Amino acid sequence: MIHQPHPWAFCVATVSLALPLMAQELPSPSRQGPVPVGAYLDYGRGISGVRVITRSDLSMAMTDPSETWGRQLQQGADPAKVEVAILLDLAMAQLEMEAGRARGFDPELVESLVENHFERQVERYGGPTEFTKTLQALRTTPSLFRAGITSDLYRQAWRGSSLGKQPGPTGRISVDRYIRPGYLFSTYEAFAESGDPTRLAVLGGSAEMLVLRRIILPIEQHFPGLPEKAGLEKAKLLAQQLRIQVIEGEATFEAQASAWDANLGKDKPLQRTLRGVLGMSREFHQTDLLFEFARDAKTGDVSLPLPFQDPGGKWAVVLYALTKRLPATPPKPFADLAIQAALREHLLDELDNRRLTRARLHLVQKSHLHPADLGPYLAQSQIQGR
Repeated sequence: MIHQPHPWAFCVATVSLALPLMAQELPSPSRQGPVPVGAYLDYGRGISGVRVITRSDLSMAMTDPSETWGRQLQQGADPAKVEVAILLDLAMAQLEMEAGRARGFDPELVESLVENHFERQVERYGGPTEFTKTLQALRTTPSLFRAGITSDLYRQAWRGSSLGKQPGPTGRISVDRYIRPGYLFSTYEAFAESGDPTRLAVLGGSAEMLVLRRIILPIEQHFPGLPEKAGLEKAKLLAQQLRIQVIEGEATFEAQASAWDANLGKDKPLQRTLRGVLGMSREFHQTDLLFEFARDAKTGDVSLPLPFQDPGGKWAVVLYALTKRLPATPPKPFADLAIQAALREHLLDELDNRRLTRARLHLVQKSHLHPADLGPYLAQSQIQGR
């Protein structure tokens, strides 16, 4: 079991290491008053293998709107969590690059590939001047561009040889990627009987899907000022009245949603398998009542009012209506060669994910990482499939 450190503990940990900033980043004494020494230093935030991951590395990723992390911050993501995620990604990328280099791939060949790629990019963008402008717009330099390509090549070589997609440094493939016919057929039978929509889709089939509409009645919107318990009872009575009106034909569910729903009935219908409805029922309502309704309901039926508490602690009452049942379609026969190929590809993808996770965990376990929390967090992120 991996030790669970205090949440985000290493996010604020600072390695006792400081490196000079690049000259263009130094504050100008002629235009400022006394500047603290820390302003001239780029503090290390972590060590992965032989690389120090610095404050400026994290800052560059966080402030670049063209990168995933920059876009997430613009959309309101928690900066502390984003910083931790960036540190994990940079640390793992460094370990993969060092592992690829350590496997003995010819460094001269790698350097030749990098230079060839660099020259093609210069030609593609219309010459050295235009390419330099492009790099500046991407907030990088020719040397950093070369370093990035070198890292990518070593990482791809390490991943490819770890998964058996390409030979290792000895020129041989050391991973068995052959899916035996017996295993392929037994997996086909298991998928066909699973009822799982993802697995059935691999075989060209589908599970029965239920289409649900809902009306959400937030207590604070419809009964502001009432105590929580009294407001919940009032909301249940309102929901029951709306339900009876629909059942007796006095109004349609859509009309009630447009008038009373928190989103005025503009939410898209929910499309779930019966197993998916069971998960919704237990996660959102802490009961199987929604599942039992969906299992037995006919098209047009309306559920009983179901209480719901959001993560912020606010209560609402929800009504569901079954609007359609989409019938299941059987899987295609195993004799279909296209189905065998799709199933084989699916199994290889699953095996690759497990192999890559094991290989990364091995790197984490044998590598030097700092601060102390970085290793456990990095291992946990791989187990959870980040």
